[in-house]
Amino acid sequence: MSFISSGRPNLDASVAPALVLKDVEAGYGEGPVLRDFNLTVAAGEVYALLGPNGAGKSTAARVACGLIPVRRGRATAGEGAPRRGRIGLAPQDCALFPALTPRENVAAVAALCGLPRSNRPAAVERALALTGCAPRADEPVHSLSGGWRRRANLSAALVGRPRLLIADEPTEGVDAAARVVLSSALREAVQAGAGCLLISHDEAFVSETADRIGVLAQGRLLAEGPPKALLRQAFGLARLLVVKLPRPASRPAASRFAQSGLAPSKDGLEWRLLCEDALGAAQRVSPEADAEGGEVAVRRPGLDDLVAHLSDASS
Repeated sequence: MSFISSGRPNLDASVAPALVLKDVEAGYGEGPVLRDFNLTVAAGEVYALLGPNGAGKSTAARVACGLIPVRRGRATAGEGAPRRGRIGLAPQDCALFPALTPRENVAAVAALCGLPRSNRPAAVERALALTGCAPRADEPVHSLSGGWRRRANLSAALVGRPRLLIADEPTEGVDAAARVVLSSALREAVQAGAGCLLISHDEAFVSETADRIGVLAQGRLLAEGPPKALLRQAFGLARLLVVKLPRPASRPAASRFAQSGLAPSKDGLEWRLLCEDALGAAQRVSPEADAEGGEVAVRRPGLDDLVAHLSDASS
């Protein structure tokens, strides 16, 4: 399928983008994971990279922060190659010393970033406050829940006021209250001039936080743009009919669902149809769904549906 673009970032010509990956090829073995990969993250925006497992999202993040070299093309962060002090990385696996407190961990990162000693205490307090981590900042990391570790992890990435912030699954294992705080922290960082590359499977968090998204599959960028614009471009007025079953459908029910245009999931516990008359289709299949003990719902397609739609179309 052709590449779908729904708008480019509003770049100030006087401000270098936070990240540019140009015609990048990169990987780990003989075969590349990323192929002819192009990505620009503007200063002042959150750009979320979405895609199925194995699409190349983590590889793109590692290229962006200089952890793996490019085989072809170029990677620049700000006005030069990715380097320490210019980039703040909050990896999916929290990069914290478990025996130290969040405050001690963030202070250690501040020193590694090269912050002047006199500026470190204020920078540490600011980073802890941004993520709401201050109330637990003096407890050993190993004693904290996953959600508090995520806050500390992001604080460590923010302490050096990076030009480029990379947040890999920052909401994994956190509650709703922490999600709001973490979203606010990312937004405050970009309002201060940073660019943020966000990698997340959390559809609601991405919808709330990202200015633009890119959909990646098999190492190639399939689409990018503002989330609402891409959803509108991909689905128009269509709605998604979903039938959820407690067990695979009986043969008569499966036949009725198929005749109505619904397609089953691999496990047979969910049947779906994307169409403009989803309400009418729901009325037609409701008797069979009720007889099977199932539930019928009609909703707007979301980002997860967009990723699946584009990935299926590209395979």
